[in-house]
Amino acid sequence: MRGTPAPTKPSDAYVQSVETMMDFADEYMLTGHWGVLRAEPDKPFVIGDAPVVTCERSDNNTLHFGLGFARPNVEAFVPVSPTACLHALPRLERTRPLRAPSVVEVNMAQAALATGHCFANICNKEVDAILQPHFGTIRIGIEGFSVRHIDYKKLMFDILMERHPQTAATL
Repeated sequence: MRGTPAPTKPSDAYVQSVETMMDFADEYMLTGHWGVLRAEPDKPFVIGDAPVVTCERSDNNTLHFGLGFARPNVEAFVPVSPTACLHALPRLERTRPLRAPSVVEVNMAQAALATGHCFANICNKEVDAILQPHFGTIRIGIEGFSVRHIDYKKLMFDILMERHPQTAATL
């Protein structure tokens, strides 16, 4: 029998699912606004071991990290060099004025979602002092990128009854 062989290890299954999902474009991300944030060479962006981070800025200017990509006002960013960071605004409802994250805020988010490490191109005590209080404060699947709010019994019922389940943007 030809085709994709069945995965033999959990890591193979994960890779196979990532490959499958790569065939599905996220239209909101593709058609959103993409920009580049800049940093000075002596105060660089760092990159964590979970480098794609999201945030939403509250009305009182507090950043909440690790939110879903379909939430209103969500922003996504990933540092690509010490002086450049991709900043994506999915094509979603915006209910608050946009204020691009600062280098410090991007670095705080990188540390908050890091599972073990952040990397920088220079040794800078000021940058390290900013990162230290935030390391690992957002655990993926627990405080960030969590699906605890989904009622799977209701979701399954809606699917079986051919109802349109709530989208992530309305949750």
